Amino acid sequence: MAHVTLLERVLSPRWVQRVAIVVFGAYARAFKGLRVAGADKVPLEGPLVVACNHFSAWDPPVVGVAIPRPLDFMAKTELFAKPLQAAFMRGLGAFPVDRSRGDVGAIKEALRRLKRGRAIGVFIEGTRNAGDAEALDGAAYLAIAAGAPMTPAAVWRDGNSFRVAFGEPIQPSGRGREAASALTALTAARIRELLPQNAQNAV
Repeated sequence: MAHVTLLERVLSPRWVQRVAIVVFGAYARAFKGLRVAGADKVPLEGPLVVACNHFSAWDPPVVGVAIPRPLDFMAKTELFAKPLQAAFMRGLGAFPVDRSRGDVGAIKEALRRLKRGRAIGVFIEGTRNAGDAEALDGAAYLAIAAGAPMTPAAVWRDGNSFRVAFGEPIQPSGRGREAASALTALTAARIRELLPQNAQNAV
């Protein structure tokens, strides 16, 4: 445990996340043709939940460099199995979530970060899909519990190039399951509107 703690201190988000954004951002724009729309719609301060579709393992880093503020992601717990990899993932601002069960610890960590004014990225289908997965309410529950706006984000490929588009933030209202389901449905619809016609089944 001490060894992991030392690694996490060395690979601090204070510099790892910033360097990764600059380096991967330059790479994505030069070699992956990354283009971004609607970045001016993203609130630059305060708690924010960013809800995005998910079709590729490239999505987290691509969305992370497209958004104009640091973005923390929930990541599957398998990525934290090895000490060095775990420390690097935490350095990128990621934190683990066990997708096989309702992970209360991950939810609490997300809420702690939101209360500190961080932005949390959530893929609303819960995992990568080929367009047939139903949107889940996790992002909506976080936004409602934290009183944080929800920004819809769409990511897709145009040939070999990546595209990311952000929509207007949605202010959550109400409490409970019905409010979360309504917010999820609205956010999923906004994401579909951001996607081009041939990619609209990706959420």
